[in-house]
Amino acid sequence: MADKSNANTEDMSEVEDLAEIARPFHYLSFFQLLQSLITALLLGVVALISLEVLMSPIPESALRPMLIWLALAFFFVVIVVPKNFTLGFLCMLLCQLVAWRIASLYYAYLLSWPLAFAFFVNLIWFLSTIQRNSFETAGRGLTLWQWQLTFFRILVGFVMVPHFTDKLFAGSLPYMEHVEFFSLLGYPDPAMIIDAAGLAELAIAIGIGLGLLTRLSCFFAAAYILFAATLSGALEHGFVSFATAVSWELPLILFASYLSFTTTGGGEFSIDGALRRTGKMPGWIKLLMGDTGLAHNEHVD
Repeated sequence: MADKSNANTEDMSEVEDLAEIARPFHYLSFFQLLQSLITALLLGVVALISLEVLMSPIPESALRPMLIWLALAFFFVVIVVPKNFTLGFLCMLLCQLVAWRIASLYYAYLLSWPLAFAFFVNLIWFLSTIQRNSFETAGRGLTLWQWQLTFFRILVGFVMVPHFTDKLFAGSLPYMEHVEFFSLLGYPDPAMIIDAAGLAELAIAIGIGLGLLTRLSCFFAAAYILFAATLSGALEHGFVSFATAVSWELPLILFASYLSFTTTGGGEFSIDGALRRTGKMPGWIKLLMGDTGLAHNEHVD
């Protein structure tokens, strides 16, 4: 009974420590209000374009997904961020990046420039969160190198946003360009390949960029990069190929980057970290997440 009581006490202590680490993530203030206003404005503009009140080069097949992604961004920044900053911020960022990619593809400057500004606001918001968590928590926040890993994880995860957006959400024009490319390579059903690739890249953005079951996602992402590089012929052109602009330099970087996060997991600033702080995750789920508890063992000097 004593051992069980001690185990429960240790579990409670760990949950309390992780909650204290996460507390400075809850940084709302000016940034949440500004992002809410920007996203609401963008939603209004897209709605007016849909009603043909405003003119835009974005086709209807891409405008509908853009409206959905912006609506999701508004939901995350207004509803989720106050309750769970980590989850809300990361999901809002992903949604805005998808919308930004769609607007940029069609040179819709009325939308792409405000979305670029929204991205800049998110960057400042993220840096402000790092500053508060690392320097205003009496040594109980994440270390700067842990934040560096977090920044890099988000980068290599969200680098897939343009890829899956073009394949799944940007309308028929970019989709058909990808289909034609794989048709030229001689594959019998290129449309199925593009659909599967788009879904895999979306899964990578969620699994690594958002940090959901990060260790499992990293193994999947590394395997996908290797498979995609083989399928597209990138591995046949050497490390650098100026003649074809296709080589295995970038696939190698992504492959190694994804595998590297199988050791550290997603860190505290991830969906895995947010789930772990609830204290209700079974051991096998934690194994798939990776070691998200580094901040529990290391402190700022």
